[in-house]
Amino acid sequence: MISSYRLGDLLYYMLSESEINKILEEHPNSVGSKYIIEKRSTDNSLSNIDLMTKIILDCCEQNKHLLPNCIENNTVIHLRLGDVVGGTEYHELIKRPLEVSELREKLDGNNTKKYVIGKCFFAETSSKNVDESTYLSNKYLNDVIKEFDGIHFDSGNPDIDLCCAVKSKLFIQGRGHFSKLIVDVRKKLNLDCIETEHLTG
Repeated sequence: MISSYRLGDLLYYMLSESEINKILEEHPNSVGSKYIIEKRSTDNSLSNIDLMTKIILDCCEQNKHLLPNCIENNTVIHLRLGDVVGGTEYHELIKRPLEVSELREKLDGNNTKKYVIGKCFFAETSSKNVDESTYLSNKYLNDVIKEFDGIHFDSGNPDIDLCCAVKSKLFIQGRGHFSKLIVDVRKKLNLDCIETEHLTG
């Protein structure tokens, strides 16, 4: 249940060499691995976000058949789930997700179809109350889906979920660096976002 694939942290946080090597070993064909390999290339002159954007757009093109039809006309809501929903560590407490009522306010008047991305995520630094956090995550996810008559888009692959968010008409930011990455890529592409991250992390 613990994942080494910390794509946002790869860009915004100083991962250790062993953490980077884990991504290469456990996710060899991923956006993250391609980013690491290209960053190590001596002829790479792109900034971090420009390089990541290039790799993500390539991933989107290669996997467009896996995305929802007409995603470009609809909205994606990212929910950071798992440790931040029920964890007790400081880095989890400051990333608690928005209340459903807060999301409702941000989406007032939005009549597009709503896709929700996000699944329970736990890293080695997460609190150990996994069962409680999983229960609270599932409840929160179901509450959001019910509120917006949404569809949980769970491709089973975080890179495909990322592509779904990047290609959507409107993106609603969740907590954490994965969501920050989506916002920054979309800004590079002049696409609309509703930013909700008011705390670091």
